[in-house]
Amino acid sequence: MLAGRMKLNTFIAMLAVGGGCGLAGFAFATYTMSPDSPPQAAPTPVVLMPAPAPPPTAPIEAVLDAPVASPPVGAPDLGGAREIDRMVIGYVGRDIGTDKLKDVSQGKPWKVNVYQDKGSATANRAKVDLDRDDKWDEKFTFKGGAITRDVAPADDEAYTLSYRWDGKDWVSGG
Repeated sequence: MLAGRMKLNTFIAMLAVGGGCGLAGFAFATYTMSPDSPPQAAPTPVVLMPAPAPPPTAPIEAVLDAPVASPPVGAPDLGGAREIDRMVIGYVGRDIGTDKLKDVSQGKPWKVNVYQDKGSATANRAKVDLDRDDKWDEKFTFKGGAITRDVAPADDEAYTLSYRWDGKDWVSGG
């Protein structure tokens, strides 16, 4: 008796099967690494890059006074509207399918959130953070076809200026 209750014949059979498998694996590895086969490229190392820096924030005055690009051909004439205004006005009358769309202005120096309050069939307000400092600088309200804009000039969410959209420009006194 060898190794407890195992019989010698069983041990030799297991040794032969294991040795045969080992020999077959060695032969396969040798064959696949023959000089006729092309060398395998070394794995590409993974390089962790730092996160990209956030876009530089411009002072609120620079954003407010920025020149307005001309609208595309066929677009309605929005007169003195800034790019931000055109973006926000684009949501008037649209069902956004949820109660809030966050940062619809990704990639811009400002942040715009659009809201559709319960009971409203379309977007009915928006908030703008001109310098991405997590304080809302402007809030827009869409009600009964009118668009109003309240502005917090001190960047403190205290809205002291009001404007009404007349179809081409903002008119003081919303």
